[in-house]
Amino acid sequence: MNWEQFSYLCRVNSSVKLTKTDKLTLSAGANLNIYHSDGNDSQLAQMLAKNVLSQDEVAAQKTASYYQCISDLLTELKFEYTGWLVYLTCVFVFFCLSSSLYQFFVVPAFVDMYSMNQYPANHTFDSYFRYWYVPIIVLFVLLGAIVSVSTKLKSACLLNELKPFSGLSSLLSPRQLIKNYEAITAILLFPLNSSLNIGATTTETEHLNECEKLGLDARSEFNVLLKQHLKQFNQRVKNFINKLIIIYGVVIALSIYLFVNAAYHPLFMLGDVL
Repeated sequence: MNWEQFSYLCRVNSSVKLTKTDKLTLSAGANLNIYHSDGNDSQLAQMLAKNVLSQDEVAAQKTASYYQCISDLLTELKFEYTGWLVYLTCVFVFFCLSSSLYQFFVVPAFVDMYSMNQYPANHTFDSYFRYWYVPIIVLFVLLGAIVSVSTKLKSACLLNELKPFSGLSSLLSPRQLIKNYEAITAILLFPLNSSLNIGATTTETEHLNECEKLGLDARSEFNVLLKQHLKQFNQRVKNFINKLIIIYGVVIALSIYLFVNAAYHPLFMLGDVL
């Protein structure tokens, strides 16, 4: 289930005009599939839909009225990020090809030439080309880690997973990002927890509880708070990915420098050989 389908279910179940039978009819698969579009399936949307539909009609109507805004919010704050990562990936591929071609075709030619002139070539190539594959492995591991973390963070921005911060993404992601996502999750669960009389767990949910008790439209405040936290989270994710890319850019620049320096060294020594 994607967020478009979930929002449709919420519109259906929040209606005061439809009967229970009408709601079941409109929630059937044929009607629901119309809203499939190109949206990615969301474990979080599936979980919320299951909990909303498991409530009695009155509670489901109230809870669903909160969640109608989510699809529009995610569309408005759509996470789209490629930036320099694609460019640096192309640079990495070019570096791998250049380094490999030099190692397998150019280095043997220099070694043969030095050998014919009885010039000791070992010291010229041992310093870098004996371990020429190490920078490639390091860059590949770094790139894989960045892509993996970025994919998880994108999924978190789109609210597609129940627990996006697990494994490698949990170790590499700043604690502030994790706390920010936990706050978003708490806000999302507020309508369900409120209907079950479960106490507030965060400052935001305490505020929503107070709004509801004092008669302020808690649904509007829910919308505002969720939008605020999603926008903040998206920006922090982009800033974090930018920092990872800067680190990767520095490493790849250093690797290219070492390669070029080592590649030109035999050429500078060619005059001594000849």
